[in-house]
Amino acid sequence: MLALTVLPLVLALVADDPKPAAAPQAPAAKSAQTAPAAKSPTPEELQQRVEKLFTALQEKYGKLENPTEAEMKKIQEDVAAQADAAIADLDLAKLSPEQMAAIEQLVQMSPKARGAMQKILADKAKQPTVEGFKAAVQSAMLADREGGSTSTVALLDHPAFIDGIATEEGGMVFQMLADAPAEELAKRAALIEKLATRFTPDAPTAVIASGEGYLKIANKALSKEKATAVRAVVLAGVDAKLKTATDPRERKMLERVAKVLNGAAARGELVGYPVPSMHYDWVKHADGSTPWKDISELKGKVVVLDFWATWCGPCVGSFPKVAEMRKNYPADKVEIIGITSIQGMVAHQKRDRVQCEGDTAKEKTELLAFMKDMGVTWTVALTEEDVFNPDFGIRGIPFVAILDQDGKVYKVGMHPSNEDEIRKTIDELLAKAEVRGAAKKG
Repeated sequence: MLALTVLPLVLALVADDPKPAAAPQAPAAKSAQTAPAAKSPTPEELQQRVEKLFTALQEKYGKLENPTEAEMKKIQEDVAAQADAAIADLDLAKLSPEQMAAIEQLVQMSPKARGAMQKILADKAKQPTVEGFKAAVQSAMLADREGGSTSTVALLDHPAFIDGIATEEGGMVFQMLADAPAEELAKRAALIEKLATRFTPDAPTAVIASGEGYLKIANKALSKEKATAVRAVVLAGVDAKLKTATDPRERKMLERVAKVLNGAAARGELVGYPVPSMHYDWVKHADGSTPWKDISELKGKVVVLDFWATWCGPCVGSFPKVAEMRKNYPADKVEIIGITSIQGMVAHQKRDRVQCEGDTAKEKTELLAFMKDMGVTWTVALTEEDVFNPDFGIRGIPFVAILDQDGKVYKVGMHPSNEDEIRKTIDELLAKAEVRGAAKKG
């Protein structure tokens, strides 16, 4: 195993998004019984190469602090060159999946190797097989990480798409299609509707777990009636799987999926609908005052919901943007709420982390101290519902949703650092209110 301190250093030097959703795999041999060439290194030997290189890089750069941009560029070039040298004797097209998995980190460190892998995957993707479908997905993901573009909707047109859904890559397709144009998905409505038949009680857990992503595209592609029907099929598969699941981790995952599938987002009743019910256990400003007790009191205002937690680095890192937004909009027209839930601890930034497991009063006190330390100028609320709120379909935080002045969900899934998009949405809602107000006066 590689030292955990080494891997982040090296990967951070070579890519903005170094952790691929799935490891690209080279084409398998023509026959399942065909072994690698006699002199081909074993996966274990390849793993040793990786460890050797990472150890050398750690010794060379492990103590480096705050490199300049020029120094960083040289380091990146050196890392790529060493990765190239470590796999120079290998023919990526002839490696087995196990061998490719062993050198995956080296491929990610080498622009040259990534380019070669992209060509291999693109060629293999032409095969009308499950392996071809998997290669098509991996190729699309690799193209995205390389800053290129590819049509993820086209993955639905692969001949082996229906069978490929049962693979790990199949579940990833739904995530990749989350932002696909509704009109493009609607063209493939029959195929998307047919996918519901894959969510059977005996389906692999990975397929069942992808039900959330599937319903997101089903809601965009199908009529309300058909989307409701396929949701019932998927939910039945999850419920049946839960009845036989014995592994605690699997049960927990399935229980969450069930909650999400029963949520507003999965029902297609989030955007354009009244905000899902949330129970507010604690609502505070940094001075300890309570500005309101229930969100229903905020009708007439644009409401920005920022789901976050103290341990979430990107959440806390976006605080300056949120503070600027709070400063730029009048409090009588725009309310900003940082929504979180009891976490059992508070990850202070300016003092030691405090464990609060089983002591909610202590956690609330520490959270207020956190707000004061971090200069939080907006409202923070604790809800009884988990911060990964299933009604909103939240799988990662930070997560921003915006409500209109009528308390309906107007837009979801934004990042608090995406200042332009959030401001544009708020301004749009404020402008609409002004038009309505002028019309009433007229």
